[in-house]
Amino acid sequence: MQMLEIFYQAHFNQFQLQVDCRIPAQGITVLFGESGSGKSTLLNLLAGLNNAHESAQHKMHIEQARFSLNNIVYDDSEQKIKLKPWQRRIAYVFQDNRLFPHMTVLQNIRFGYKRRNSSLDQQALIEQFKIGELLQHYPQQLSGGQKQRVSMVRALLSSPDLLIMDEPLAALDYNSRQQLLPYIESIHQQLTIPVLYVSHDIKEVLRLADYIVLMQQGKSIAQGELAELCVSQPLLTRAEGPSFILQGHVSALLNEEGLLQMHCEGYELLIAAQPDKQPGAQPLNNGESLRILLYARDVSLCLLPADNSSILNTVPVRIDEIKQQDKGKQLLLCSLGQQRLLATISQRSVNNLQLEVGKQLYAQFKATAMIK
Repeated sequence: MQMLEIFYQAHFNQFQLQVDCRIPAQGITVLFGESGSGKSTLLNLLAGLNNAHESAQHKMHIEQARFSLNNIVYDDSEQKIKLKPWQRRIAYVFQDNRLFPHMTVLQNIRFGYKRRNSSLDQQALIEQFKIGELLQHYPQQLSGGQKQRVSMVRALLSSPDLLIMDEPLAALDYNSRQQLLPYIESIHQQLTIPVLYVSHDIKEVLRLADYIVLMQQGKSIAQGELAELCVSQPLLTRAEGPSFILQGHVSALLNEEGLLQMHCEGYELLIAAQPDKQPGAQPLNNGESLRILLYARDVSLCLLPADNSSILNTVPVRIDEIKQQDKGKQLLLCSLGQQRLLATISQRSVNNLQLEVGKQLYAQFKATAMIK
């Protein structure tokens, strides 16, 4: 598998940036971390935009750099390679869209299309992102969500080798964000380029991310598959508490009951389907891959499966680890086939059920909202 290789050591005043990661050259990789952790700084370095408007005393000082994709070297401090922004086949979608105010929507999206002699189907993207009725409008006549859809089309039509998206939904209201998420999902489902995506919204991350790079105080502290880091890195789900992801595929659509059936590790789970389809969303089909997010606090454990229960999902698991939590709580890490399942229960329940590592029992959880 081809990889995106990123290595930077740089400083600006008291801020130190140290990033060393290799990420897949396909799919959506999310840079996740608190404000000030260096995410946007890293994106600007990748795009060659660092120091573009800074005076000498305020410049970012790059000590070491190495950035390559598809055997193309963009930055290499040892070989003194540093491509200019316009030499990099990198498209950037900003939080504030940055459309040209004096151009119509059509002129905006064709700007990069003409410069790069794009091979993408312009009309197909216009239809996919539903901007056909906006082509003769100017940016000031568009809503925030419409502007971002136009920005995405303009970025894609430049035929980039890498798409960068720096919190593209942060300035939008909740409904606009929900409407745009399916469009972002469709980008990596239909194109083979890598997407680097920054977000502070954990639910957004869980819905979009194929791969995660965690950043803290200017450093890349962990990277890996979403399901793995969701369990191993408290920083990722600190706001929601311990969480985990189960992955599988759609095995049945139970539309009359508002449910879908997901095949996971040899078992059939019932999942609450989305109550309504947002614009741009694609209907689910049998066999389609999906994943669900569950909170450890919503999982209960029992020695025998319960009969006549309103809880729709019961699966056999094995306890792999028991971790002490605060206020008399224990976090149990369990195996469901090859996947991890977490449960937060009281110390009293651990004692009453005589739970220990290696014990086989059952985990129960209600039908939960689908994440992806």
